[in-house]
Amino acid sequence: SRVESTPVYYCPSGTVENALGECTTTITIRTPYTVSETHTTCPADATEYPGATPGSADSFSGKSAAPSCKRATTVTVPATLLPGSLASKAGQYSCPSGTAVIGEGASMTCAAETYEDVPMESYTTTSISYESSTVTETVPKLY
Repeated sequence: SRVESTPVYYCPSGTVENALGECTTTITIRTPYTVSETHTTCPADATEYPGATPGSADSFSGKSAAPSCKRATTVTVPATLLPGSLASKAGQYSCPSGTAVIGEGASMTCAAETYEDVPMESYTTTSISYESSTVTETVPKLY
């Protein structure tokens, strides 16, 4: 006697049979792309302010302006020679109030703390992100 067999077709594990009788599977593809961002910051020895000189009327009035970088610095100006009096013919050097006196006599200077504007520094960061898309693949049936 002769036994005839017909092959049994089936879909591999991880696939599903669609309406057309095909074995399909969904694959996710991740495509990398570069993301670059430019940032600005103040140099290490400077401080960022909201756009007004620290201590000025603008800095308390809430006026909005672009932020800026300020660095503390010392400025010097020569002392002023005040004329002598009738009793003392010699003049006298003097500094404005709120300044520090450096030296004496004709070489006397007056120093005060102030802020100078410093340009912001720019730097760019780069990172990789991924965009996902799905593709349906058809695979052959097994038997």
